[in-house]
Amino acid sequence: MSMRWLTILQFLEIFAAYGIVTLFLPWRILRKRFRCFSVAEQLIAYFFAGNFYIIYLVYLLQFLRISSRVTLLLGTAGPFLFIWIWKRKKQIPGAMESLLVRIERLLDGERGKKTSLAQLRRTVYERCFRGKRKQWLHALPEIAVLLAAIAAITYVYGPNMVETFGYKASDIPVHNYWINELERNNIWVAGVYPYGLHIVIYYLHMVFGIPTYVLLRIFGVVQTYFVYLALVAALKMVCRGRFTPYFGILFYVMDIFNWSTYARFESALPQEFSMIFVLTSVCMAIRFFQEFAKERNGNCRWYLVQFAIGFSLTLTVHFYGTMAAGLFCIGVAVGFCFRFFRWNYFRRILITGILSVLLSVLPMAAGVAMGKGLQGSLYWGMNVITGDKKQGDADTAGTLSQDGVSDSLTAGESSGNATKNGETGSVLSQSRIEELRKEAEERIQKQQKPLSERLKEKGSAVRESIRVNVMNVKPYIAEITLGGIAILLLLGILLTVLRENDFAGAVLSAAVYLLCMCSLQCASLLHLPALMDANRCGIFLCYAICFAWALGVDAVVYLAIRRWKRRWIGEMTSLLILVMAVTVVLSQGLIREPVKVGALEDNGAMVCVTNILRENKDFTWTICSANDELRMTEFYGYHYETITLLNQLKDLGQNPEIIIPTKCVYFFIEKIPVSVDESTGHEEVTEEGAKEPIPGGSGILPYTKESRWITMSHMYEWAQRFQELYPNEMEVYYESDSFICYRLQQNVNSSYNLAIDYGYNNPMPK
Repeated sequence: MSMRWLTILQFLEIFAAYGIVTLFLPWRILRKRFRCFSVAEQLIAYFFAGNFYIIYLVYLLQFLRISSRVTLLLGTAGPFLFIWIWKRKKQIPGAMESLLVRIERLLDGERGKKTSLAQLRRTVYERCFRGKRKQWLHALPEIAVLLAAIAAITYVYGPNMVETFGYKASDIPVHNYWINELERNNIWVAGVYPYGLHIVIYYLHMVFGIPTYVLLRIFGVVQTYFVYLALVAALKMVCRGRFTPYFGILFYVMDIFNWSTYARFESALPQEFSMIFVLTSVCMAIRFFQEFAKERNGNCRWYLVQFAIGFSLTLTVHFYGTMAAGLFCIGVAVGFCFRFFRWNYFRRILITGILSVLLSVLPMAAGVAMGKGLQGSLYWGMNVITGDKKQGDADTAGTLSQDGVSDSLTAGESSGNATKNGETGSVLSQSRIEELRKEAEERIQKQQKPLSERLKEKGSAVRESIRVNVMNVKPYIAEITLGGIAILLLLGILLTVLRENDFAGAVLSAAVYLLCMCSLQCASLLHLPALMDANRCGIFLCYAICFAWALGVDAVVYLAIRRWKRRWIGEMTSLLILVMAVTVVLSQGLIREPVKVGALEDNGAMVCVTNILRENKDFTWTICSANDELRMTEFYGYHYETITLLNQLKDLGQNPEIIIPTKCVYFFIEKIPVSVDESTGHEEVTEEGAKEPIPGGSGILPYTKESRWITMSHMYEWAQRFQELYPNEMEVYYESDSFICYRLQQNVNSSYNLAIDYGYNNPMPK
């Protein structure tokens, strides 16, 4: 089987496994509780319940240090089986007896296979189709639209998944390490961090037996489907039209956004996983405001429960998702201000918000109480929020007083061409003093400009920032984005005048949310706190844009046909407009091209890892490669660093023997080095590269930029010389135009000595 077909089958397996634990099992238990809700609300409720349960189940078992496949299976199946048996305790004996009688007849030959299959088909037909012809006919158009949406998502994100097999983000090996440590019941090995995605990957690995490295390769695309479908489900909750929610996916796959705003969807990363819960959780709050006004208190408390669970999941997965959801909550507070500040609403929302934060913070607080510090990226995130910069920038910023004149010019002492700052002790050159003076003068001049002119300049800067950082080169997209905020506000006001308060609140909420996200994207220009760096903010901003635009389209359609009370008119109108929009987009070539994201490993390396795991018994082999395969194969075999081998070969006097005592040793060598961080500047390994000194440094430094080309050139020359010495034992295991893998087969009781003079063991700098 080719690697492409294997990847497709693995994708289907992962999608099915994740769907079973987050949708099917919760549906089996909760379907009667939520049957009075819409289909979209039910799906979100099941999804929240499934993710919440498995995440906190793993947290509990990790804290007790008893997490394993057995305990996870018991924790998953046990409660579901107990509830299922308890609800059907009177029916089970008769059902078991009937089943055993059928099996006995089948084994005795009294009952044929065809009869059994016919009865099974009849049972399925009676439960799913009998008497439901009208329901299926009514659902067929939406099923067709949904399949078209899935096809569009597959077209954009699928090809790269089946063409590029390795990890596509530099921090995935670190996440791989953290997930591996969960198998040792060593949670937060690098410090306290939102572990939602890590726990989901770990759970799928332990319960379904899918290797972690396969999950990290493919789950990014799986979660992308859920990100897009969550957008549709959230719109389904607040839109009036049946088909207008699918405009959200249409806008998202159009070629109007920068590559950087959606390229990360190819990787299994916590931030993108958290996006599934942002819109869906806050839309539950919107539904609460809409339904509580109708005095449907029985349903309203479930909206609040789902809001609490969904909002807590954003913080459990990634704090950036919580920031986006928090800004949306601000939008809801403004959009429903006519209800939000009433005590009956406010106290319920306040208590729910506090409980949701406590739910997510409690496991991390327990980790801190156990003596674990915060993980380093959390400090980085807090530095972004607080605006901390490099010391040099801080010193420069601190040299200007309130009147715009440099403190160093008044408090320092001049000596030649330099001035010493009395506060920081730093030395400023005369040219730097002149720069500071000019900056102060320019700032004073700007303050003297008329307000209208300053606002115009700020507006132009904001528009340009959104155009450059978020949108692509298509003209007027940034203007449409900013103009869309005004249009949504006008639509919300018009709906309020028409006394459509519930719908007006949702539209105004989306408008304020989009305004908040645009302000956050341009926070530095507007002198606002930068809660999120601009690149990450652009990803959430695109998500907000698609949501707001789709809701705006729905509002326009609703206003156009609101006088006609016939339901089918609204459905046909929304479907017709959607078809027309799709036709225009396709005819104008506005669908974005399939995403292309390079990997940090060669495709050949992933093919070899897959084959090695399948062909060999565990811990009978060793892979000698760059550090990428270390965490992939940690629980199956051994790993030897390429740079470690090369450093040992530098001094054969000190290292006369280099032995790797396993039956097979695989050497991964890139003939065309993979570009990590920046291009190596070389097409392929050469003898000239082996003449360069072996790169120094630790971690990934020997495998980045020019160093990777030198490292692989040395390794290629060594492998060639070693194969000349042992042609029968050192064989080519796999080779492509860009990658080669050698396999050394040996007797573990008499291993080969890898310490040879290959001619470039320790070249001196030229």
